[in-house]
Amino acid sequence: MSAPGKLLRDPLTHFLIAGTLIFLLFRITQGAHPPAPEDERTIIVDRASLVTFMQYRSKAFRPEYFEAELASMSPEAQRNFIDEYVREEALVREARLMGLAEGDYIIRRRMAQKMLYLLDDTAAESFAPDEASLRKYFLDHQSRYEVPASMTFTHVFVDREIRREESALTRARRLKRDLQARNVRFEDAPAYGDRFPYARNYVARTDDFIAGQFGPAFASALEKLEPSAEWQGPLESEYGYHLVLLTERKPAYVPPLAEVVDEVREDFRRDAIAAYREAAIRDLMRRFTVKTDGVTLGTADSPAAAFGSADPALKQRP
Repeated sequence: MSAPGKLLRDPLTHFLIAGTLIFLLFRITQGAHPPAPEDERTIIVDRASLVTFMQYRSKAFRPEYFEAELASMSPEAQRNFIDEYVREEALVREARLMGLAEGDYIIRRRMAQKMLYLLDDTAAESFAPDEASLRKYFLDHQSRYEVPASMTFTHVFVDREIRREESALTRARRLKRDLQARNVRFEDAPAYGDRFPYARNYVARTDDFIAGQFGPAFASALEKLEPSAEWQGPLESEYGYHLVLLTERKPAYVPPLAEVVDEVREDFRRDAIAAYREAAIRDLMRRFTVKTDGVTLGTADSPAAAFGSADPALKQRP
């Protein structure tokens, strides 16, 4: 057999031909990309690029912190970190040169998310409430920190599902007289009555919590009672009848700032970052010219942007 014939039958030749065809098909479908310029094939490793790499990996915009962390690395740790940076940079550049980022929505979203991380970290470093602005924020948003009304009570339960000679309601009324005669106290109540699916003693519980365990009818009836040293009821629930010793009722109230200052500070910070982010994005959008074709752009400002411009408590720290 001639040399050309052997060559055509060689599996390596088939592999090379197939690879060439695949490469040409990729070029045709993706569009021809010119050879990479020299600077695209040169990866410069300096402190600035490494610090930026560290910030993106940590999703935190803290250059001074990462400068110090880089400086504190041992020579071996620094070599390993540089290797990680070069590996990622090489992959990113090659993907960009191959046009893999073009039209890829996931990559677009990742890039947008990186910008949001950058904006949020910038805001976190730039905003800090002083005492006056924190107090103003607290007064403007008091409803967030309101402690709901609550009640403290114990109960003795009579289960309507248990078969007895007397009705559940009759037994509850008789048991109430017994509790009164014995002067049964709060802590002694669990020794009486039937087993209840939930708790016996309820301390500083809200209407919603009580309704969730007893049903809305019981919660409504309990709401009408006044605290007393006497046993009251019977009150009917979804399970049966209850004799109630209601010892305390607290109305809803707003605690002083000192009691919730950590929560208020965190809420202030979150709202400040959201307002800063929205304002920064809108400022960025104004740098572009937007042309429409058959669609109408919205004109309403976002609530976050309005909050950022209207609330003087959110001041950028110089």
